[in-house]
Amino acid sequence: MPIITIEITPQDYEKKAAIAKVFTDELSKITGIPKEPIVVVFHETPADSIASAGKMLAEKFKREQGK
Repeated sequence: MPIITIEITPQDYEKKAAIAKVFTDELSKITGIPKEPIVVVFHETPADSIASAGKMLAEKFKREQGK
């Protein structure tokens, strides 16, 4: 059973469903594995618990929303 693990900031149900569909469809298409045994697991981490390039992701999101 293939397991796809996705680390992501919190997303709503509809977005996670769309992401799961795309990853499942593509993995099945590329590998020939049927979709049924493919599992997608979301690990949601708040932006205030993630840093990139030494800067907190929450700060980046705040700046982008301020534009």
